[in-house]
Amino acid sequence: MASYAPQPASAETHGAAATSVAVPSISELGISPKVNLEEELHFKFWNPVHYFRALNQHRMRLGLPNPGQFDMLNKEIKMTMATNFMVEGGQADLAKILSPNFQTMHTFKLGLPGQPSLFEFAGVYADEDTLMHAKMDTEFNLQGRANYALSKQLQLKGQAQLMASSDSQSMVQLESEYTGSDYTANLKAINASPVDSTGIFIASYLQSITHKLGVGAEFVYQRPMPKVQESTLSLALRYQPTEDRVFTVQTQSTNVLSASYWRKVSPKCEAGAELQVLNVPSQGRREASCTVGVKYDFAASTVRAMADNFGKVSMLLEEKIAPGFSFLISGELDHLKGENKFGIGLNLES
Repeated sequence: MASYAPQPASAETHGAAATSVAVPSISELGISPKVNLEEELHFKFWNPVHYFRALNQHRMRLGLPNPGQFDMLNKEIKMTMATNFMVEGGQADLAKILSPNFQTMHTFKLGLPGQPSLFEFAGVYADEDTLMHAKMDTEFNLQGRANYALSKQLQLKGQAQLMASSDSQSMVQLESEYTGSDYTANLKAINASPVDSTGIFIASYLQSITHKLGVGAEFVYQRPMPKVQESTLSLALRYQPTEDRVFTVQTQSTNVLSASYWRKVSPKCEAGAELQVLNVPSQGRREASCTVGVKYDFAASTVRAMADNFGKVSMLLEEKIAPGFSFLISGELDHLKGENKFGIGLNLES
């Protein structure tokens, strides 16, 4: 029987097959490209939104931390120094927790000679999105503040101070704050009047440049009267090389320079120094002040001590006698003025 072997195809056959499967071009199909590459590059070059988006993408890749609020640039110094914790005369704070979200507080103040004694009643309500706090004293002075979180990033805040005496000025402040992944922006309006456009308006912005460095600026516009206005610009820098060290520098206009250094010496000891320089050539004023403070936590007590270059020495002792009950004693000696202050306080929470 004769065998059959397939014959190889000729070159003409291959050429015919190749021409039969040729793909037509886009122009032959009648389809025009939707994007012109040259026009797109020209549009991106002149479009500022393109650079803004590119900058945001670069920031997201870096994963920078949030630097905090501009007002709390040197928060570690404020918690170390004894200034914000001093007691003058006698003071007793009695707090009662009525529910997980609501508590009341009674404050008795025995003023120094020449100062009136006061009683204050306060109430605090707080949940995940809302914070409300208000207090009134026996002179019928009312103070209150409220915070409401519209989202995880945006918060609305308000403060009010209504003084019964004509010698004291009442105050209303409205504030909005946006907390981004690596920046914080804040807007404030104090005693703003839409009728004559008077008031104080403050805008601040704090941005992380690296994981250790943050820079910011604050612009203040004051218009106390319709024909009187003033504006100032402040620049700030916060450098935190490690978790136990913080450097801050801040300028207020061109006349005031502030610098601070905070160090966590040990798990129980914190120390800090603050320098402020004032230079007003038009008034012939050149002043500088330096303050050094330390805070030490014992097992059941906390000691804060502070001294400055004007001969003022302060010390505060907070003794935790029992859970929810603490005793405070503070003293201040001003050697240059020859003035002394002394205070005792009690804090009870139930």
